[in-house]
Amino acid sequence: MKMLTIICREGFKDVVLNIFATQGITGYTVIRGAGGGGVTGTVPPGTLGWTDRNMLFLVALDNDQMATLVTAVKQLHAELVTENSGHEVALKVFLQPCEGIL
Repeated sequence: MKMLTIICREGFKDVVLNIFATQGITGYTVIRGAGGGGVTGTVPPGTLGWTDRNMLFLVALDNDQMATLVTAVKQLHAELVTENSGHEVALKVFLQPCEGIL
């Protein structure tokens, strides 16, 4: 089993959720209002009214289903970068081993 963490601007929420729906993924966690800094800028944590907030998606899946999701997310990133004239977009993805204990 693996855990995929997607960190993105809230503006990408619908497209990420659409990927989940297309993949048949119904179990995930969403954390809104996450702050941080990186290549695409800085977002203060939990800022109400901030127009460009971050969110995190956490998804734990078996290895086979995760491979399909990773491919879809990589394709999304490539499309977003192309739409942004080749510049990086506020969408980062991390994959780590995951062991369910309860």
